[in-house]
Amino acid sequence: MQPPPTMKDMPLRPAIQALSVFFLALAALPARGEYLASCPLPPESFWPKLRTLPPEVIEIEADYVEAIRSEHIHARGDVRLFTEGRRLDADLIDVFVPSQTVETQGHTRLFDGDLLVEAEAGRYRLEEDVGEFSDLDYWLRSRRARGSAEQAAQDGPGRIRLTSGSFTTCPEGDDSWLLTADRIRLDQDSGRGHGYDVTLRFKDTPIFYTPYINFPIDDRRQSGFLTPSLGYSSNNGLDVSVPWYWNIAPNYDATIAPRILSERGLMLESEWRYLRPSMDGILDLSYLPSDRLAEDEDRHMVRWRHRSSIRPGLTLRIDATDVSDQSYFQDFGTDVFTSSTPVVERRAELLYSQPNWRLTGRVQDFQSLDPTLPAASEPYRRLPQLLLQAGAGLKSGMFWDLRSELVRFDRRASLTGIRFDVEPEIGFRQDGGGYFVESRLSLRHTRYALDEAVPEAGRNLTRTLPRATFDAGLIFERGLDDGALQTLEPRIFYGYVPFRDQDDIPRFDTGEREFSFDSLFTTQRFIGADRVGDTHQLTTAVTSRVIDPNTGTERFNASAGQITYLDDRRVRLRPTDPPRRENRSELAAEGQARFSTSWQGRASLIFDTDRDRAPLAAVAVSYNPNKRALLNLGYRLREDEIEQTDISGFWPLNDRLRAIGRWNYSLRDSRNLELLAGLEYRSCCYGVQVALRRHLTDFDGEYNNSIFFQLTLDGLTRFDTGLDNLLREGISGYGTYEER
Repeated sequence: MQPPPTMKDMPLRPAIQALSVFFLALAALPARGEYLASCPLPPESFWPKLRTLPPEVIEIEADYVEAIRSEHIHARGDVRLFTEGRRLDADLIDVFVPSQTVETQGHTRLFDGDLLVEAEAGRYRLEEDVGEFSDLDYWLRSRRARGSAEQAAQDGPGRIRLTSGSFTTCPEGDDSWLLTADRIRLDQDSGRGHGYDVTLRFKDTPIFYTPYINFPIDDRRQSGFLTPSLGYSSNNGLDVSVPWYWNIAPNYDATIAPRILSERGLMLESEWRYLRPSMDGILDLSYLPSDRLAEDEDRHMVRWRHRSSIRPGLTLRIDATDVSDQSYFQDFGTDVFTSSTPVVERRAELLYSQPNWRLTGRVQDFQSLDPTLPAASEPYRRLPQLLLQAGAGLKSGMFWDLRSELVRFDRRASLTGIRFDVEPEIGFRQDGGGYFVESRLSLRHTRYALDEAVPEAGRNLTRTLPRATFDAGLIFERGLDDGALQTLEPRIFYGYVPFRDQDDIPRFDTGEREFSFDSLFTTQRFIGADRVGDTHQLTTAVTSRVIDPNTGTERFNASAGQITYLDDRRVRLRPTDPPRRENRSELAAEGQARFSTSWQGRASLIFDTDRDRAPLAAVAVSYNPNKRALLNLGYRLREDEIEQTDISGFWPLNDRLRAIGRWNYSLRDSRNLELLAGLEYRSCCYGVQVALRRHLTDFDGEYNNSIFFQLTLDGLTRFDTGLDNLLREGISGYGTYEER
């Protein structure tokens, strides 16, 4: 055995790179999903060891190495060739220097740290980038993928042919799914691959075949069909969508999806995207002519989202939606939120931002989707609205803020007009190691110019009100026996706003703020400028936390507080409402706790101490013993409106099968709001999910029944009917605890 030589400047690197490029198309496939711990993986010893070498250095180890007149290098007997980041093993290697040809014989293995290729023999001409290798098996370490080919040939730079190729992410000996092709051509210059007689088999059953397919092999966007979707619901019947992606230009593209609804007809959905150096946007278009379930009415949806930078600091944003009818999202919405949307918005705004101030110009319109909402109760249009916000802090602890608005309100068959609102504010804040103090003083002036006179008030109305607040808190700390840190944080808040009669002022966009724990530390009882609530109040509250000193995370926190009113509150939302004469507010409390690594909970409560009842409550508990199991228990109460329980989660039945579900029940109405039940099977290389859903539609009180199905072939594609999004939205924590 001769000593292993170290050779520089030998023309072998292109040959090694040529073998790697055979499988660039497979390396560009999407990452695999969940992988079970029980699934077999190649042992570490399966992957050859690499060496760290300087660039352009090649090392050859073999039982015998011979250089013949500097024209022919011959190595045989356990040949191991190392370059930077690559290794080539073979029984025999010949390098013919004049013809720039490399030949391997016997068992050949190539490894680049991720791709391992085994072949029987190969021949490669370096200058022409032409060569052939036969009887290939390959493994992709990062994708847990493998496959084979009878022959791989390179016909020139970046042009590769594969014969009888296959691909799967299943472990050795398991071909649960397998993609095969009679011939494959790869062209790196165009970034495209071409497959002929392509078959996808699942459990030895062909589920997809095409005589020809064109697919990308790099990150360049290419036109072509995307994965179709299939579903069923009682609203639409069989629902099939086949999307096609159109790469119009490097900065323009579109997805066009014909959608067949067996009960309604043929629908065309599309998404158009554009991207420029100073702007970007998305245009969504959907059209269903002659809906058979809607008396042959045409149905459509248009949504335009646009953003552009006109100049530094100046931005234009547009978000506008229009639908053909009030039932559009109810019939075609894909989740609970979109199917129950009461209004859609059309908004365009121009923003000019500087370090200490921002000016916003906006026009805003709404389309009502609630058939029970009268025209006089629809939201007002803002045509237009101007907002100016400014503020700055000083080193002394002083700060100032300015909030102002000029807006015109418009609505059919309603009182309309212009409102001007401005509120300058000054304040002071100081934070110490165990305390903080903050005080604010502001003056709010509002003026109305109405199109029609208000009886006994006229068309021009004004209101000016001062506001003063003081906020302070202390932080006490102590150590617990287990090393944790506990805090006790008492806090007081004082606020004063005098009374002004506002019964003559119209209500354009103002509503009553829902009382919560945060309401304890504000004087604003209303959202909007049409009402400024009078108050003379003192809030006392306390917070306690338990903090892990090692991680800084909170194991537990709880807060509670109550407002004491020193005067009656005479300003109400409507003139007919009686004044509030209570001398104290409801008790507001909230908290969350991590009882252990598996148990955690959170709760919020509004408790009326005068009536000894809770008008508002929400409690949620989660049990997460491991990554594949989660159970959520929830309860929500809003007095005289809702009282619901919500149970959701997923639970393993064995190592590969788990149940998924959600049960949302209305105790107030004694009926189910949503039932979702399904099974999820996870193997080493694929996943199957099936779920049945029954949910209540908001406007007509009818139920919609749906069937969802999803098949995931790891590393290749996913056949989905929207089930994944439905589970992520309906089951809190779904997708967070997936095993990777």
